[in-house]
Amino acid sequence: MNKLFILLILMLLSVPAINMYGQATAKTDAAAKKSHYWVVYMGGGFSSYVAPVNIRPVALAGSINRSSVAGTVRLMWYPNHLLRFGLESGYTNFYSYNVKNGNTSGRVSLNAIPVLFVWSMEVVKRVNIYAGVGTYILNTKLDYEQETKSRDFVLGSNIALSYTVPLNKRLGIAAEGKWMNAFETKDAALSMQVQMVWKFVKL
Repeated sequence: MNKLFILLILMLLSVPAINMYGQATAKTDAAAKKSHYWVVYMGGGFSSYVAPVNIRPVALAGSINRSSVAGTVRLMWYPNHLLRFGLESGYTNFYSYNVKNGNTSGRVSLNAIPVLFVWSMEVVKRVNIYAGVGTYILNTKLDYEQETKSRDFVLGSNIALSYTVPLNKRLGIAAEGKWMNAFETKDAALSMQVQMVWKFVKL
């Protein structure tokens, strides 16, 4: 999966030179400036944790919940070529594990906040692919007889594919499927989201 992600990044980085060469004779400098703008993506949906869950102690019987809500906030810069870039964050609860030992019950949960640098490009009309790399802030909470919390910063990535339906010149709605991968800790989830797309600054 990591090799596939690196290959995708290299492919994305090769696009600007090709595309800018083809557009050099097709647009004037004034027209190029008009196509520079910032875009905000905000929305949410559901995610499903797809990696193995290793909970200790194994002697405690319990139930795993792999599904949760997920949210995304993404700020993208759209220059005058196919490759765009920006920053992405959000929230998802990777999983929760409920245990019971006699009259004592407990719960372990792991949630993630990504902070990623993201590249994207439009592969066909209205269809965009995204690839991000950065860190995941992992928050673990153990509530068993007493509450314990921990926080880790781990390396991670994501890959997403979205389809955008424009509502007017500035607003649109996007449906997005996303693979979230905190590869340093081998945590991963699939997410389906609906997002509002807003072109809020044009230069």
